[in-house]
Amino acid sequence: MTAEEAVLGAYRELYPAGQRAEKALPAERRMILAGVAAQPLLDRMLRGIAALRATSRVTWGSPVIHASQVEIKDDRATLHDCQDGSNSGQADDKMGERLTHGKSGTHLRATLHKGKDGAWRVSKVDQLEEPCSSTP
Repeated sequence: MTAEEAVLGAYRELYPAGQRAEKALPAERRMILAGVAAQPLLDRMLRGIAALRATSRVTWGSPVIHASQVEIKDDRATLHDCQDGSNSGQADDKMGERLTHGKSGTHLRATLHKGKDGAWRVSKVDQLEEPCSSTP
């Protein structure tokens, strides 16, 4: 596996890991996320999940990732994602009612770091103001 494939794989696993963590007991969440998220994103995700669960909400669906512009230098990598979240959002945990929907063309920039164990983890995700399009 190339370094670029490892970076993309770590980024793609962030969202499914987040959904697994939100369904887990609070004491188990950090362990689930620690495989794909590093500080400061790890604590940010844990706070976000706690806030979501406190309002009896869960996420539904999965965003479609359109990652590009992967740049790797030593133990740091960045990538851009023109994410399509139109088939995902938040739902009421008890009733299953979909409360929010994402949108397409969400321009994200992710920063990843390679740990001492050799694994890449996402440490930061920023939403950029400039729009993006996943179509060529």
